[in-house]
Parts: sequence; structure tokens; C-alpha cells
Amino acid sequence: MPNKKNFFLTCAVLAVTLTAGCSSGADAETSEAGVDSVAESVGDAKGGSSKSPADSDTGRPRIRLDTTQFEEIRMYQGYLRCLKDHGVPISVKGNKMPEADPGTLWFPNIDVAEERPEVEKACLGKKPLHPPELDPQKNPDYMDDYSKWIACDNRRGLKVDPLPDGGGWNYKPGVTQPRNADQIDKECMIEAFGGE
Repeated sequence: MPNKKNFFLTCAVLAVTLTAGCSSGADAETSEAGVDSVAESVGDAKGGSSKSPADSDTGRPRIRLDTTQFEEIRMYQGYLRCLKDHGVPISVKGNKMPEADPGTLWFPNIDVAEERPEVEKACLGKKPLHPPELDPQKNPDYMDDYSKWIACDNRRGLKVDPLPDGGGWNYKPGVTQPRNADQIDKECMIEAFGGE
């Protein structure tokens, strides 16, 4: 698995496979049903336009900073089921997450948005949204929070190098990482982005 932490595209996959957990928060109760994508009409003063929920955040499950890895995987089930229904190869969890139901769907081995954009568009209304705190477009303090996250990880023994764009981090080469790396990273992320 690559060393690079990129929580915008692969957070759930990395978090659940326990490489260095970057999972975020969510409500597990709403995770399995997903949201049907139904076009809605949105008008404006100049005549109106058509917009679907897949183009917005409407109705999509929202991950929180404090969501557990297990909750996050449950939240992704509606999206993964949709991908599978559209022909994307999806496997069950196998031994990747022993505490999960044996029928839990797992993430595809492809970048669906890049390789099957029509399927990504069809299923986007079911894909969980990452916490707004982790979105540089929505968090004006993102880079400051990101710097605090990296500093906390390093201070607590998870030795990482930040990426220049703030999109994640790499493990420092030649360093033995602590056994509780996932826990450290999660706690540091919540502390940095949650303002604690």
C-alpha cells in the first residue's frame, strides 16, 4: 500500500485497513440506506436551471471528525452497493475488518471517478461527505489546522512528513512507527481540526 496519506480520495480505505487511520466522524444509523438520486428543479431569476442532489450535498450522509472506522465503513455501504449494481467489481470485506458483518462490501481497486465517471455520477448521492473541517474550500483555517495535525502526530511519536499541498502526509523513512499509530493520528486530527 502506498505511503502517502490522501484523506480526500482514500481516507476510508486507508483508515479501515489500519495503515495510519485518518477516518472521520459520522452517524452510523443513517449509513446503510444511502440516498436515492432524484433530479430536482432549481429556478433562478433568469429562467432557472436543473440540478440534481448528486451535484450538491443534499441528503448525503456526513462523516464527522469523531466517526469510528467501523461507522465510516457502514456509511459507505449504500455507495458501494450502488457501484456494484452499476457493474464495478466490489468484493466483501473478507478478513479486512473482523468485527464487520460478513456481507460488508469493500472498496473497489479502481478510482471510480476517473475510470468510471458515469457510475460515480450515478452513485454520488449515496457517497458520504467528509467533514467540512477537512475541506480547504470550506475551512478558512485549513492549512493552520493541518500544520497542527502534523505537529501533533510528530510530537506523539507518529513520525510523518507533510505534503506541500496539505493533502496528507508520508511516513518518515526508516522510522519504526508506534503500534497505536491509528489512534494517535485520529486523536491529533480531532484536536487540530476540532479546535480542542
